[in-house]
Amino acid sequence: MKMQKMLKRAAAAASGIIVFSGTTSMTTFENADTDVNASVAAEEVSSAADAVTEAASEIAADTAEEKQKMPEDWEKADISEYDSSLTLISYELATPEMAKIGEAADPYAGLSEEERKAREEAVEKKKSALKKGTPSLSKNAAKSRSKAPTAVEIKTSGAFVGDIPDSQPGPTVDAQPGQFAFVTYGWGHGVGMSQNGANFYAAYAGWTYQDILFHYYPGTYLMNTGMTDDEELTIAHEPAGDTLKVVSEIVNREVGGSFSYEAIKAQAVAVYTYLKYNGDDSRDLRGKPNPPQVVIDACEEVLGEALYYDDNYALTVFSASSGGCSANCYEVFYADYPYLRSVPSEYDAAFDPHWGTVKYMDAAEVKKKLETAYHITLSDDPDNWIQPVYSEETGYVTEVCIDGQTTAKGYPFSMMMGLKSSKFNLTYTHD
Repeated sequence: MKMQKMLKRAAAAASGIIVFSGTTSMTTFENADTDVNASVAAEEVSSAADAVTEAASEIAADTAEEKQKMPEDWEKADISEYDSSLTLISYELATPEMAKIGEAADPYAGLSEEERKAREEAVEKKKSALKKGTPSLSKNAAKSRSKAPTAVEIKTSGAFVGDIPDSQPGPTVDAQPGQFAFVTYGWGHGVGMSQNGANFYAAYAGWTYQDILFHYYPGTYLMNTGMTDDEELTIAHEPAGDTLKVVSEIVNREVGGSFSYEAIKAQAVAVYTYLKYNGDDSRDLRGKPNPPQVVIDACEEVLGEALYYDDNYALTVFSASSGGCSANCYEVFYADYPYLRSVPSEYDAAFDPHWGTVKYMDAAEVKKKLETAYHITLSDDPDNWIQPVYSEETGYVTEVCIDGQTTAKGYPFSMMMGLKSSKFNLTYTHD
C-alpha cells in the first residue's frame, strides 16, 4: 500500500516510441521476416509510426538543450550517428536535443554540379557494395524455417519480493519566482524491461534472468533458435560478425559489465530477440567494442535464446529505468502488444538514481520552447500552459494540453522539454 500511494503521488507519464521517416530503400519494418508474423506486426507498427510521426512533427524545437549524460555504465547509442534508413527508434534517445525533428539539411549544399554528381555516384557505389555484403531478409527467413526452435529449460527462482526498503527522500523543490519545476521519475520511454529494475531484482530479490524476462514481458516463453552457428546478424544493415560478438557488443553498450550477472543475461536475451524480431538486424541498437569477459560469458550462457509470443518473436523493447512501473505500450506506442503491459518495478523508489530528478526552467524559456514547438502564441497565464493528462493505472503522462490550444503526446513532449522521462509532475512558482 505504501508503494502504491507513493507511486500515485509521483505523477507520471506515458512515453512514446520516436519515429523517424526513412527515405532510402533500406529494409523497413514492413519487410520483416515472414516467420515472425510480420504482416500483423507491420500493420500495428505502421499505425503507431504514422501516429507518433504526426505528433513528433509538431514539436520541432530550435533551442539547444544542455546535454544530459548517463553515468559511464549507461552509455547509450548516439542517434546522431544513425543513417536515414531508420524508421523505428525503440528505446530512449541519448540526449533530449536528439528528439528534435526539422527539415533535413542538403548534404551537398555548396558543391558545384560536378562535385555533387561525383559525391552522389560515390554514395551509390557504397550502397551497392553494402547491399551485396548484407544478408537478405529472405535468406535469413529461409534459414529460420529450416530449423525448429527448441524449448529452453525453465530456471526460474521462485524468489519472493519481500519487504521493499523505504523510498528515497523526496526531492527538494526550491523554485524561484517565475520558474517551473519538473520532477521526473525514471529514464526513457518506460515500455518493456527496465534495465535498472532488472538489476535490482537480480541483486535484491535473487531473481534469475528468466524471472526478470517473464516479469517484464508477461505471457512470453523462451526458445532456443538453434541458428547461432550460421545466422548472419547485422548492425545498421552491415555485417557485424558472429552472434556472440554482435550480442555481447550491444549488451556492453546497453549495461556494461557492472550489473548483476543474471541481469546481464536478461539483457542479452532481450537484445537477441530484438534482432530476430527485426529480421536479424539491430535497427536502432549499436554495439560497443571490447566487452569485458563477464559480458561475453553471460551472453554465451544464453546464446540463441529468444522470447516468443504466440509462436513469433516478441518485440523486446527496453529503457534505462521506469520510475516504479513500466508503461502500457498502447498508451505510448499506440499498438497493443499483450506482453507490453504495465508491471511493477518495485525497487525503483528505494534505489533508482533517476527517481525524483528536478529540472528548473524560467517561464520565459518554457514559453519560447512551447511557442516554437507548437507554433502558437501562449496566453499570459503560465498556470494554463502545461496541463498533463495522467494514466490512471500507471501515472505516466499520456498527453499534454498546451494552453487549451493544442494537445501533444506525453513522451515527445517530455523529450522536447529536455526531461528524462514522461513520468513527471510540475509546479509553477508565481512572481
